Amino acid sequence: MFPSFEGQCAVITGGASGIGKETALVLAERGASVLVLADRQQEAAEQAAAEIEQATGRRCLPARLDVADPASVEALFQFVTAECGDLHILVNGAGVCPYLPIEEVDAERWDRTVDINLRGSFLCAREAFKRMKPRRFGKIVNIASVAARIGGLASGVDYVASKGGVVSMTYSFAKAGTPFGINVNGVAPGVIATPLSAAQEYPPGTIIGQARDVANVIAFLASEDARHVQGCTIDVTGGLYMH
Repeated sequence: MFPSFEGQCAVITGGASGIGKETALVLAERGASVLVLADRQQEAAEQAAAEIEQATGRRCLPARLDVADPASVEALFQFVTAECGDLHILVNGAGVCPYLPIEEVDAERWDRTVDINLRGSFLCAREAFKRMKPRRFGKIVNIASVAARIGGLASGVDYVASKGGVVSMTYSFAKAGTPFGINVNGVAPGVIATPLSAAQEYPPGTIIGQARDVANVIAFLASEDARHVQGCTIDVTGGLYMH
C-alpha cells in the first residue's frame, strides 16, 4: 500500500519536465489535492499541469518561477498560500547542469549555476520553512546529484559544488526543522533519462535510470512513512555509486 497524500498541497520547482514532472504525477496519483508546478518555462508548466490533471483528476496549477530571484520566489509562495492555504510538501527540483572544463568556468558561469542550484533551493526552502514551522509539520525534499559524491560524471565543477552545497544545506535545515516536525531530506540521482541529461554525453555502459525511479523515492521521503528519516540524502543511482 502506497502512502496517501490526500488533502495535501505540494510545490514542485522545476516541475514542467523530468524528475519534477514525474514527481508531481506520482504525488497526484497518490492523492495530493493541489500541486503547484513552478518553472521558468511557463508554457511547459501549463502543459504539464494539464496533462497531470487529465490523468489523475487532481488540481494542478502552473506557475512561473525564477528560483534565483528572491522576489519571484516570494511571489510564488504568496500564490501558494492564496490558492492552497497550508503548504505540506516542497520538492526543490529546479536546476541546471552545465559542463565546461575547469579552465573555462569563469566567475559569471559559476555564479549563475550556484544561484540557480544552491541559492534557489535555499530561497524556496526558506519560504516553505516559514510556512511549515508555525504548523509544526512539513516535508522538504531537495534534489542533489551523484556528482556531489563523485566529483562529476558529465558535469562541471560549478554544478558539482552547487549540488554538494545542497547536500550540506539539507543537514542544516533538517537540524532546524526537527523540533517543529519538519522533515528535510534529499535525493542524489545518478544519470536519469530526462531532457536535462539528454544534452550530455556519458561514457559507454553508463547506468541510466528513469525519472519515476527517483520520483518514487521522493514520494517516500515526503510521506509519513519517512517521519523518522531526517537529514538524509538517498542515492538513487542503480549502482553507479555505492558507499
